[in-house]
Amino acid sequence: MGIEPEREVEISLGQSKEIIWTDSEGKKRTLVVPPTVYPPREDTNMLHESLMQIKGIPGRLLEIGTGTGAIGISMAEIGWEVCGVDVNPLAIVAARGNHKTGNFVALEKNIEDIEAEENKSWDVITWNTPYLECPSDNRSRLGPFEEAALSWEGEHPIRLLLKLGSKPGILSNQGCIIALVSPSHRTNRELGIAISEGWSVRPIQTRCNGGERTTVIALWRGWEWDPIIKNSISSTMELLEQNTPAGKCAIAIEQTNGYGRNNSNWISLEGDITATWRICGPNPPKFSVQEMHMAASLAVHGAICTWNNITPQFTTWSKEENSQYTIKWPNDIYSRAGNEKVAGILLHAESKGEKAWISCGVGVNGIDRKIDGNEIKGISKSGLEGLEIHLHRHFSSWFEEHQRIPIVDAKFLRKRWWSAASKTQIIGSKGKANDETGIISKISDSGLEIVTRSAIKQISELEMII
Repeated sequence: MGIEPEREVEISLGQSKEIIWTDSEGKKRTLVVPPTVYPPREDTNMLHESLMQIKGIPGRLLEIGTGTGAIGISMAEIGWEVCGVDVNPLAIVAARGNHKTGNFVALEKNIEDIEAEENKSWDVITWNTPYLECPSDNRSRLGPFEEAALSWEGEHPIRLLLKLGSKPGILSNQGCIIALVSPSHRTNRELGIAISEGWSVRPIQTRCNGGERTTVIALWRGWEWDPIIKNSISSTMELLEQNTPAGKCAIAIEQTNGYGRNNSNWISLEGDITATWRICGPNPPKFSVQEMHMAASLAVHGAICTWNNITPQFTTWSKEENSQYTIKWPNDIYSRAGNEKVAGILLHAESKGEKAWISCGVGVNGIDRKIDGNEIKGISKSGLEGLEIHLHRHFSSWFEEHQRIPIVDAKFLRKRWWSAASKTQIIGSKGKANDETGIISKISDSGLEIVTRSAIKQISELEMII
């Protein structure tokens, strides 16, 4: 790492210390922490809390950078078969000495050297990643092992995890990666690239401690890409039958009789995207109607961004100053440059007894056009090839009910939407504001607060076509 080893030798000769770690469930454990080994801290508890939210029965877990073994040991205690790896030999000694039960092994190994085991794969790969970039000045560095635990250089930890997860046989069929990361621009950039490579991305937790933000992110191979494609059809909604499962997509080269909100015409041209995704069913959706609109509009907004190599926010609700697009409540994507609509969504619901199926129709304008004398903007002069797959991954990220990964936190969803929509917080005149154009002032648990010329009003639900 470009630093003399004397610092490492000096520190490693020091005394180990004994600490009491209280995990996110309140259980206390006595751990021995040798010099140069990262002790459990707030971020350790944050990652542990996220791992405790994993659904399904315990399986096989691979922990990168196990350190004292705190997380791996705690997961082994509840039935997981755990392997902890670390580049620091003192960490391996500590992890082996700290564990008191079976189901846990610790190996001295670098992430790049991990290979698939014969006839075995991992259900979860986790890593409390080094979330500080290495300092450029060697004099301000720690020893190599300390440095490896706290900071990184070269390839981003997300990139290393995706390389590992892409190795044949490493992840099980419903396997996932759970990583604690710093929500930096480069982290978000890597997550955008992950989308383009076929991964789905979902934040599980985001926290700010003393100004330092950390996020636990989940990555997995989401819904299979196997679209129904028709050259011409009146509406792509017709291609999805009632019992079509979540994750299925229907695409029309030409849509002749599509409709939007309030049954308005949805006119498409060659090169546009007109498609429908089944986003929920047959189990009732976990989101409210309002939250489904938010998640769907964020999926379309995010897909346009990653397809255009624009870095959207995956890890926080910070405003996206670099994005060329924004959201207009409840179902439109607008260009910030011209404040004009470039895409729209429509939710459609069907129910039978206690079962419910929700579909999301999407229309994205390819090139500029004139309709009824009005200039309508598009997002590309060279076609929208590949945007459908980005849409598929973003819909999976927000809506897929994965066997392991918890659903999106509603509070995060609302904050995330607020940031993405902060430039055009407008309710159209046909919205539920007594036919008055309104401006969104805030989001609350009861709905949206709308300010119109006459009053401040609450919108609690949206119409859906049932």
